[in-house]
Amino acid sequence: MFAGVAAAQPAASQPAATTSATAFDFNGFWSSGPEFALGGGKVDPNAQDLSVSPPLRNGDLSNLTNDGVIARRATNNLPLYKPEYWDKVVDLDYNGNLADPFNSCMPMSIPRMGPPRKILVQKDEVLLFYIVPFQRNDFRIVPFGPRKHPVSRDGTWMGDSVARWDGPDLVIETEGFNAESWFGPQGYFHGYEMKVTERFTPKGNTISYQATVEDPEFLQKPWQMDPITLSRSKSPDVRLEESPPCSERDNKNLVGKQREM
Repeated sequence: MFAGVAAAQPAASQPAATTSATAFDFNGFWSSGPEFALGGGKVDPNAQDLSVSPPLRNGDLSNLTNDGVIARRATNNLPLYKPEYWDKVVDLDYNGNLADPFNSCMPMSIPRMGPPRKILVQKDEVLLFYIVPFQRNDFRIVPFGPRKHPVSRDGTWMGDSVARWDGPDLVIETEGFNAESWFGPQGYFHGYEMKVTERFTPKGNTISYQATVEDPEFLQKPWQMDPITLSRSKSPDVRLEESPPCSERDNKNLVGKQREM
């Protein structure tokens, strides 16, 4: 199971790049539309914004979950698993209330938790701060590459990331994941060979965020998450709120198959 993860060695001829090729300022708070709140899938711009409440449809609190499920699945951008693994994906999805590690207070991981809420670029590293719905907020401290140590063969929830500049784009490559997290909410499991490449592309005054997932053990080809447009927050009151405590759900007593994330 562990044999597929190769130990990454630093490239001696590749110096670490610590400045962008343009003057674009990545620092600050960033926000996105309902597609981020709903897990990264595109949403019909003419449809009701199902990520906002209240009001609740028909005034029924249960519709917050029901509508979220509908909106999250309103995409044809699905990862292409090898045929022998589709039954597992379907089973994990159907039994997600029990099987989803996020429902047991485990980290949402990358790229499922979407883009960061705040970016802070330093000389030798980039700091990313996240707001994770229904769970603790999270952060990442990503050094500019190349990677100076082998990737852990055991893996971690957030993996081992390095950053680099590709022209004006900020690119973060992450390997060394464990095999416990999902990269998407519909049972999108992965193995130890998964590699995630996140690209932050300046477009005018916004950033286009897109993540690519590679996992040759389980996927027929790399899967690209729908791009998400980030706009700089202008409110002087914007801040990272304190995380609520994550309380493990009483999963065995849940009724129905709907779930929020």
